Amino acid sequence: MSSVAASAVITLEDVSRSSAIDAHGRGNLAAAVDARGLTIHGWVFGNERTATDVEVAAGEETLVRMPIAILREDVREEFGEAAQEHSGFMLSLRPRQSGRSRLLVRVLFEEGEPVDLGTIAAGAEVDAEVEDGPAWVYAESPDGLGKVLVGREGWLFLRDDSNDAIGQHTGRVRFSEGDKEELRTLFERRVAISRAAGATWLTAVVPDKEILYSEHLPANVVPLPRRPVHEYLEIAAAAGAEAVYLEDALAAGKDRGDLYLRTDTHWNHRGAYVGYLAICQELERLGFPLTVVEEDWIKWWERSALGDLGEKLANSPGSMDVRATLTRSWARRTYDSEIRNHGRVMIHEKDEEKEPVCLVFGESFAETLLYFLKESFGRVVFVHTSMFIEELVARERPDVVLSLPIERFLIKVPDDEGALASLAATAAAKGGELPWTVA
Repeated sequence: MSSVAASAVITLEDVSRSSAIDAHGRGNLAAAVDARGLTIHGWVFGNERTATDVEVAAGEETLVRMPIAILREDVREEFGEAAQEHSGFMLSLRPRQSGRSRLLVRVLFEEGEPVDLGTIAAGAEVDAEVEDGPAWVYAESPDGLGKVLVGREGWLFLRDDSNDAIGQHTGRVRFSEGDKEELRTLFERRVAISRAAGATWLTAVVPDKEILYSEHLPANVVPLPRRPVHEYLEIAAAAGAEAVYLEDALAAGKDRGDLYLRTDTHWNHRGAYVGYLAICQELERLGFPLTVVEEDWIKWWERSALGDLGEKLANSPGSMDVRATLTRSWARRTYDSEIRNHGRVMIHEKDEEKEPVCLVFGESFAETLLYFLKESFGRVVFVHTSMFIEELVARERPDVVLSLPIERFLIKVPDDEGALASLAATAAAKGGELPWTVA
């Protein structure tokens, strides 16, 4: 990132809207000097094409591109359905050098060249100048913007996470040859354990939100068709491990409504239900048919939620979380260690029948899936972990073992050696314990 001057005095001299926008749509441009620096904001929408991004340039150099993604109810009230619901934008620049600048603000429409929205004349007096590079740079403010990628139409995405999900999707991060060999060994061992126990083992990979809703990513983030998840699936197949990537099933279900929260990294209950149906279908293909929760057993409802991404941003509008209430349900939770995230154990059982048994190893997405999965088995044991724990397969004697990894976590190959002891240590560090003794 370019360095920014420690202190500066900014003067806003002029904001001029360009008439060029009128041939393509409507828009307004404004600016103000505030604690963040020079904040540029406004709204824009197209006549026939969607306005996707704004960019600010100084001469031939583009300083920043920002998605048009802020809800502007005032614009909808004024222009009605002709306006995009999320037509607003806002960004801040900070000066690195003293002097006067003329900044050009342009709008990008779908499948079109940039169109001028207007110009901003501003001056700056900087105490300690930075000589190289542009006179102004994008100010990532508030701090949460460093972890949140602002997409289109109110969608937020994860960035700069420890697994570098965006890097995986765009080709910057790949499996090493050593990683691939470790994966081969891991799958072969898990296949052997499952076969010895007489269990059907299925790995169902949950796609990242950035893949399922890639159309809402900023225009400069384009996922590749081949990513680490595809190598993961190929290695699983070569090892004889049954694995399914839920992307196709979820993509086919998008016409039902949002499957992930717009301001959260996770799927909602509707997304979990679509994933659940795909898993049941795959288990039936493997010769293990199940009683499936029918949609007419479900009452859908919505509630507002800030989301784990929305919480990182000031003034986030949040999003609607689609929830489900089952009108027919036989399973109940009989155990919960109440440990947050890794190390948590939950057990669901039916009063009248304890079979078939499903052992689930998974991460945060699995907890929503359990709402439906528990109805298809007599007993479901969920362990929040990416590991495959041989001792639990032996103790629980499951008919089905389900691994539910999240796509972005695949890049870190788990270590199953001493898994139960490791999980017990994790639980103890959080003030909890496992429902099983550890030798």
